[in-house]
Amino acid sequence: MQRVWVLGDAVVDLLPEGEGRYLRCPGGAPANVAVGVARLGGDAAFIGRVGADPFGRFLATTLVQEGVDVSHLMLDSDGRTSTVLVDLDEQGERSFTFMVRPSADQRLTAADLPAFGPGQWLLTCSIALANEPVRSATWQAMAAMRAAGGRVCFDPNLRPEVWGEPGEMHPQVARAVREADVVKLSGEELAWLSGETDLEAGLAALQGPSLVLITLGKEGVVARLGQERLHWRGPVVTPVDTTGAGDAFVAGLLAALAERTTLPGPDELPAILAQAHGCGALATTAKGAMTALPDRAALATFLGSR
Repeated sequence: MQRVWVLGDAVVDLLPEGEGRYLRCPGGAPANVAVGVARLGGDAAFIGRVGADPFGRFLATTLVQEGVDVSHLMLDSDGRTSTVLVDLDEQGERSFTFMVRPSADQRLTAADLPAFGPGQWLLTCSIALANEPVRSATWQAMAAMRAAGGRVCFDPNLRPEVWGEPGEMHPQVARAVREADVVKLSGEELAWLSGETDLEAGLAALQGPSLVLITLGKEGVVARLGQERLHWRGPVVTPVDTTGAGDAFVAGLLAALAERTTLPGPDELPAILAQAHGCGALATTAKGAMTALPDRAALATFLGSR
């Protein structure tokens, strides 16, 4: 299996646990994906910064315990670890309040980047494009991965409140979509990015990536691979907390893609989507983001029972 690098933020999510009480959970989309890949037996490595503070050390320790390579995770004595207050409604849908701005992850520089190799994958999200210097570092990482013969996966995971200049979000995200090999979007993100409310029109407006995946919650996922379309409807579960569903989906996707030396063909896509969708569904059945990510055994049991 090829290495999967993830670049961006590792955060502490504070989840409500009774009146006035919160549960400390490790999170952040890139960190979640790294752990998700590792739990599925993949080779995952994290690139980023956290504060040299108790939350930062907690996150670094957690990633190590999960089998993620943290040799390019820096403890930044001049920054603070991103901390996010998560509110859940009765359907398990969430909203976020970012408590630290700017956080240590926004201080990543090009000097922090590793050397990439052929066949490897890089995953990043829009928070890594929100401000300098991490924005320039992210663009350099994407270019370096492509130059090394690897591939780039982009998951916008939009968080407007992190951007110093909110008007920069759309052009930066649009550029990342054009330059990535694989892009995962929610239906809402596709409409925001393309300006189209019709899914097919929105897909037609996206230029650049070889594989596009649109997640639609209980309606499954629509994949575009070249001129091929596939609407995958996996098993429906009753959600407890949707915080990490998208990250689990991406982890399942990348773990499957990293087992191949080329992008999948249409015949291989159903198995890949079954794994990705299964990971996303399982992650909604427990509280937390990273804590809810399935391992290979749990995924096999889930898929085998459906």
